[in-house]
Amino acid sequence: MRALIAIIALSLPGFFPADSIAAPPAPVISEVSGTIRAGEARVHFILRNAFPPEMVEALKSGIEISFKTTVEVERVYRNWFNRTMGRVEYTRSVRYDALSRVYRLHRDDGEELLPDVLLALDRMTRFEVAVPVTGDVETGKPYRARVRARLDKVGLSEPLRSIFFFSSLWDVETDWARGDLKAQ
Repeated sequence: MRALIAIIALSLPGFFPADSIAAPPAPVISEVSGTIRAGEARVHFILRNAFPPEMVEALKSGIEISFKTTVEVERVYRNWFNRTMGRVEYTRSVRYDALSRVYRLHRDDGEELLPDVLLALDRMTRFEVAVPVTGDVETGKPYRARVRARLDKVGLSEPLRSIFFFSSLWDVETDWARGDLKAQ
């Protein structure tokens, strides 16, 4: 009887492998905030947990990593449908250039050369996005930004796209995050 209990007790951890190995935290958008005025909204946010260690190693070996971010600005109405006032898709990518030994950060508004991987990851995950808006902006009325980001596999070369298609490491996508905008 004691032997049977010992065998069962020793085999129980095998039934729960997910508990013994911690999964990496899911990527999320946080700290969504900003301002809105006639013609433009400025939205600030941070992309967290987007670069697991394996992806950082791939970046260091020269693989380009690109994220597409969607930012929507809406006027919030109580007990009614919100009205979208502006929407923009923003692309940001980073690649290690082994010849010049710098990380090349490409944004929609230009390129930046960064000396180390930590600075490159910081610039890849902190955003300030300008969103053109239509319609009147009224002080004191509620406005909100919605943000979502996903890894853009289109920027990968064909062999890498085929390989990474089957890897959950490269399935990086956040849920929609929301944050209030202050009307000016």
